[in-house]
Amino acid sequence: MEAALFAGTQRVKGQNQRPQITLIPWTIVTERLVYNIPAKMIDDYRGRRVIVRSSSPSEILYCLWRTDPAAIRFIQLLSADADVSTLVGAGESIPIEIALKDPNQFQRLYDFTNLLDNHPVRIVIPVVSGFSSAAKLAVSLNYAVRLEMDQPDESLFEEIESVLDLYLHRSYVRQPIEFFQSLLLSLYRNEPVSVWDIAEENPKHIRYITDAGEETVSRRFDGVKIAGSVTGFIESFAQDLIDERGECSSCEFFNRCHGYFKWPKKDYSCDGVKRIFRTLATATSEVHRDLGDQQEQSLQHHS
Repeated sequence: MEAALFAGTQRVKGQNQRPQITLIPWTIVTERLVYNIPAKMIDDYRGRRVIVRSSSPSEILYCLWRTDPAAIRFIQLLSADADVSTLVGAGESIPIEIALKDPNQFQRLYDFTNLLDNHPVRIVIPVVSGFSSAAKLAVSLNYAVRLEMDQPDESLFEEIESVLDLYLHRSYVRQPIEFFQSLLLSLYRNEPVSVWDIAEENPKHIRYITDAGEETVSRRFDGVKIAGSVTGFIESFAQDLIDERGECSSCEFFNRCHGYFKWPKKDYSCDGVKRIFRTLATATSEVHRDLGDQQEQSLQHHS
């Protein structure tokens, strides 16, 4: 299953004034295989579900002319420096994801607000020093956010936790921040989901096509030679981690991570990542408890 892309959230205050989270997914997920392709290859993938990526809005516009817009899962604009005016009225309702490769360019986010009139918009932000300013501005402008968080340095976790706190406890945040959103949904519903899926890096569901036309797991695997089939990579990699009896073999969150944070360095310490997972698990428990309190009070009121 694809990640719950662009899932919305709505926050309401409970009687004890602790923020609660009403989870409102507003996209349709599908089991059909999706291909993440360079825009220049659009003709080669006619009749298939695609994610179209390019640094050029005009090239993306050409794709919209060349194929059925309903086949486009979403658009990835790889440059925040591009003039997006040509996309404002094109491909109405198709989600647009914009890569903010340098979070210090967060002021550029103001330039994309017109897109919100006709498109869901998500901003991709790499987790590097200072990224939180971009994330905070993005959600305040009503953009969804996806954090590129592969193997962050321990020094970054204070900043990551500040963004998580923003997501959980600030009522003005009306859009999801991934991977927090989908993991919270998973914990709330007790439905395990893989971080590979949330990050849209599961080749069983999304097949990444490199600029050279080769199939691989995702952009961060471009140029990496994978032994065996691309489709079975995640299961094989996860099983290797378990067999090695390292950190993953006893991790309480392995059923939701499946080794995502162990690539490319298997010896990466997940201490900081597990703190994030535990915070989300605690938040879920608080929501369940608060809802239980409300139901009990309601029953007492009507008895």
